[in-house]
Amino acid sequence: MRGRMWMALLFVAVLSAFAADISVGCGQGYVYGPVTQKFLTGGDTGDYMIAVSGTAYEVPLAFYQQVRVGDTVKFDGKAWSIIKRAESPAPATAPTP
Repeated sequence: MRGRMWMALLFVAVLSAFAADISVGCGQGYVYGPVTQKFLTGGDTGDYMIAVSGTAYEVPLAFYQQVRVGDTVKFDGKAWSIIKRAESPAPATAPTP
């Protein structure tokens, strides 16, 4: 009897993991990572795209204008947000004589 109960629990756990994998894979799910590229498709009136860890995603114009290459971003299925700004290089200073 105990063996059947464990087999049933294992079956439910595997089925749940499979269902979760399918639900995340449908459409544009959760995204998190550094922006590696920004670009437009279709000219000036085209889609605004960013690449996060090398994968391209379409984003709204307002977010496209705010985000920079190197920023860490997140998409929770509803809205894009900037989690961490990219480090700016230190300003160059002339050596003192």
